[in-house]
Amino acid sequence: MGQPVSNKACVLVGPKKIEFRDGDTDVMVRVEASGICGTDITIYKNFGLGRAALTKPVVMGHEAAGVVVQVGEAVVDVAVGDRVAIEPFFFCKRCHNCKQGRTNLCKTPRQAGFGDVQGILSQYYVCESDFVVKFPDSVSWEEAGLGCGPLACLVMAVARAYGVSKILAIGRSQARVDFAKNTWADYAVVSPPFDEGQDVIDWAEAFKTTTMEEAGVDSYGVDIAVEATSAEAYVHAGMTFLHPGGTYVQAGIGRPIDSFPTFTIVAKELDVIGTLRYTAGCFETAIDLLASGKIDLKPMITAVFPLSKAVEALECAIKGEGLKVILMNQQV
Repeated sequence: MGQPVSNKACVLVGPKKIEFRDGDTDVMVRVEASGICGTDITIYKNFGLGRAALTKPVVMGHEAAGVVVQVGEAVVDVAVGDRVAIEPFFFCKRCHNCKQGRTNLCKTPRQAGFGDVQGILSQYYVCESDFVVKFPDSVSWEEAGLGCGPLACLVMAVARAYGVSKILAIGRSQARVDFAKNTWADYAVVSPPFDEGQDVIDWAEAFKTTTMEEAGVDSYGVDIAVEATSAEAYVHAGMTFLHPGGTYVQAGIGRPIDSFPTFTIVAKELDVIGTLRYTAGCFETAIDLLASGKIDLKPMITAVFPLSKAVEALECAIKGEGLKVILMNQQV
């Protein structure tokens, strides 16, 4: 088991065109822990993601960590026994964007757990060695398998690790807001409800005024706003909270937004940044933050299930009963 292995495969690459490939750069990972995220929930509920419906069964999951149990003959940077996190977004390495380091914008991307790519909610997983990242024993399986996690919470954790002086957290869930108060946020508040009949700009301005006063923040505005829900009202609120010349980051979006505050962007001369997935080196940075103790994600893990209870785990995540649900893949 510990020796490099060859795995000859017959690959159909076109009509009547076969290539024999070695798989000599592949590794096999015994998966120890997997995280469930919002994308998994959407695929589970709809058998697809947005307009991209699945057409055949697929193994779910794209957040995982485990132990390398086999390596291909050409693998040099990873060895049997290494603890690794699996990067789930397989970029081509050849297109213009990949060569520029913007691997998240790969022209021919493939993602674990969607389309024709099997996911990682399994006991073993095979992928190229370039898509696994080693991590030390000081990082638990659950933390390593956490993946993106509840995005806003991770944004706060990283902001605190990098020395942001004051963090304001806004959420729709009292439980999430309470968690933010007890971890990384200096001030956290449940947002007021937004009704479709309301003027979104008036709502955002009133919300800003009240929040800034209660948080003891200069009413001029904040330096950076990170929006992680893609809810239209919160996009407006994020830009309203910024001071002129501030920076707005859209950290997650699951659907098109009908109304975008273009006037606010121009009038306040805001820098607006979109983010998609991650780029090369992000996994290593995240592992360094965990291993150094600069961030502690254990409080985010609120439910752990064996792999055999995957349905119960997914239903728990749907109900929002915890922040992050983890599956232990070797427990069946």
